[in-house]
Amino acid sequence: MSLCIGAASMIGAVTTALVGVATPDDIKSYVAFTVDPWDKNDQIAFKEPMGSFGIEYDPADNVRLFVEHLSSPMQCDDHPGINHAGVRLLLPINDVTLYSGASVNYGEYDSNDNFEGPLMSLGMEYGPESYKLYAEHLSSFDNFVGGRTAFGLKVLFR
Repeated sequence: MSLCIGAASMIGAVTTALVGVATPDDIKSYVAFTVDPWDKNDQIAFKEPMGSFGIEYDPADNVRLFVEHLSSPMQCDDHPGINHAGVRLLLPINDVTLYSGASVNYGEYDSNDNFEGPLMSLGMEYGPESYKLYAEHLSSFDNFVGGRTAFGLKVLFR
C-alpha cells in the first residue's frame, strides 16, 4: 500500500485551509477523509480510503451551499478526481445534523466515476465547530443503490 498524493492535491489542501482562515467565520472550508467499508458501489472507482476538500456556506439555518473535490490518496491515476457543487437541506436534531442535497458535476472533466446526471447526497454529521464525524451516501439520482456510502472525519477551518 502506497500513498500517491500529488502536488495539485497538496496545494489544494493547503489552499483550502488558508481560505477557511482568511474568510469570514460563516464561510467554512474543510479537509476530510472517508472510507466505504464495503467498497461495492457502481459509480465511483477509487481505491479506499478517499479524501476530499471543499468549502461550505450556510446562507440560512437549514440551507448549505457547497463545492467539493473527491479523490484517493491511494491511487495515482485519479486526477482530476470528482468535483461537484450544490445545495443541502439541513435538519439539526440536538448535536446531530441530518442532510439531503443535490449537486452537479461535470462528468466529462471528472475521472473515475460513472455518474449520470445530477447527484444526490444523504448524510449526517456530529461534532463541534472544528471537526465533524459523518456518514454520507453519494449517488446519481437515477442509481441511488449504486452509490457510495462512507464514514469519515471532516476538519473545518474558519
